[in-house]
Amino acid sequence: MMAIAGLIGGLGLVAMISRKSVLGLLVGIQLLIIGSTMIFVIAGLHSGLRIQGHIFGLFITLGGIAQLVVGYSLAIRLFFLKRRISMDDLQALKQ
Repeated sequence: MMAIAGLIGGLGLVAMISRKSVLGLLVGIQLLIIGSTMIFVIAGLHSGLRIQGHIFGLFITLGGIAQLVVGYSLAIRLFFLKRRISMDDLQALKQ
């Protein structure tokens, strides 16, 4: 099970690095968060401290949901302003 969680996290990392679009980047981030949540829950199950792994998993998931909401709202706002979404437009927001 840990290997599957690591594979999901690795796929998320690859999706984040290749980031052809904003939505691909957000999906990669979510895959990475899901993989790390699975690792915490599985580690909690194997160590006998079931509730601690689940609590860590819950907080990671809540943080990921908040990050996803902010990312999608930025993407929607950027699309509303420029009628397209690209990674170059996000880089321009930093300046």
